[in-house]
Amino acid sequence: MNVWNVLAVDDDPRKLDEIERIFSRGIDDNIFYFTKETSFDEGARLIEKNRFDFVFLDVHEDKNDPDPSIEPAEEDQRGEEILQALQNSRFLPVIFYTGFPDKVRHLCSPLVQVVSKGSSVQEIRAAVQAILDMKLLHLFKYIEEQGRSYMWDSLSSTLDGHWGDIKPREISLLLARHISKSLSKEVIKQLLEMDHKIIDPLEMYLYPPEGDSCNPADVFRSKADSSLWMVLTPACDFEQSKADNVLLARIKSITEHPVYNEWMSAKDALEKIPENERTNEQKQGVKNLKGKVKSLVKNQAGIRYRYLPKAFFLPDCVVDFQELIHLPAEQSEYYEPVCSLDSPFREEMLSAFSKYYGRIGIPDYDSSVILERIEKEYFE
Repeated sequence: MNVWNVLAVDDDPRKLDEIERIFSRGIDDNIFYFTKETSFDEGARLIEKNRFDFVFLDVHEDKNDPDPSIEPAEEDQRGEEILQALQNSRFLPVIFYTGFPDKVRHLCSPLVQVVSKGSSVQEIRAAVQAILDMKLLHLFKYIEEQGRSYMWDSLSSTLDGHWGDIKPREISLLLARHISKSLSKEVIKQLLEMDHKIIDPLEMYLYPPEGDSCNPADVFRSKADSSLWMVLTPACDFEQSKADNVLLARIKSITEHPVYNEWMSAKDALEKIPENERTNEQKQGVKNLKGKVKSLVKNQAGIRYRYLPKAFFLPDCVVDFQELIHLPAEQSEYYEPVCSLDSPFREEMLSAFSKYYGRIGIPDYDSSVILERIEKEYFE
C-alpha cells in the first residue's frame, strides 16, 4: 500500500472537500491523506515547511487577484506565483484545479496537470493517475526509505558503541555510497516496472547535457544547418588543455544511409507488384536488404558506422567515422549541445573509432589457390 500526502489549496472550502471526497477511496493500492488550506499565503508556507508528495492548487484567489473573466490579459494570479516559488525551492508535481484553465494551459506538462473545475470525477482522478504512472513519487519514496533503513537499521546497529571511531563526514559518505549502490539498473527498472533485460535507449544518454563543457562522445547540433556531430577528441586532450581543435564525426539519420534507402526502394517496388505476381527472388531480395539494415542497427555492418537509437531528442541515426571535421575551439559557439553518451557506451564508441582509425590495410592472399592446395595435400 502506498500512502501519499497531498496539499490542496483553494479559497473555496467546498472545492477542497470535493477533492478529498473524490479520493477518499484511493486509487488501486494508493491512498491519499489531504491537508486542506483556504489561504494561498498559508499554502505557500506549508509547501516551504512541510513534506508533500503533490499539490492540488487553484489558480485564482478571489480576494486579491484580478478577475480573469474581466481582465483576461492580466497575468498576476496567485496560484501561478506559488508554482514559481515552489519551482525555486523543491520538486513537487502540481495539479491546477481551476475555473480558469486557460490562464495556466501553457504550463501543462507531465509535471503540471491542468484540470477544469466542473470536470468529471474520472478526469480529476486521471490527472492523479498520470502523476502516479510516472513513478517519480515511488522513486522518491524508495530513496527516502533507503536512507532511513540504512541509517537506523544497518549503520546505527553496526556502529553501536563505536561511533567515536568514525569521522562525522564519513557517515554521509557511507550513506551516499549506499544510496548510489541501491540505485542499480535492475532495482530502478523493477521499481519503474520495466524489463531489466532490455535496455531503454534513454539509458545510453545523459540528457540534458550539463554545463557548457565539451567532452568525448558529446553530441552537438550545428546552429547553421541543424546537422548533428559527435565529439571524438580523446578525454586526455581536454583535461590537459591540448584541444585547440575538436574532432567531430558526422551523425546522420538512418533514413539517409544508402542501405536503408536501398531497402525502402526495393520494398516500395515490391509492394507495387500484385501479391500473386511477386517472385520468391524478389521477396528474398527485400528480406536480404532488411537484414543489412538490421546488421547496421546491431552494429554488425563493418566498423565504419555506429548506430544510435532514437530518443525524444535524437532520431534513429548513424555515426560515420569516415566523415570527419576538425573544428577550431573558437568556433564552438556555432554549435549547441544535444546530449552525451553515458558510460560504458561512451568508452565503446571511442574504442570503435580508435579501431577504425588505427586499422592497417594488408593485401589479400588468393584463398581459392590455398584451399586447392590444402585439399590436395590433406585429402588426396
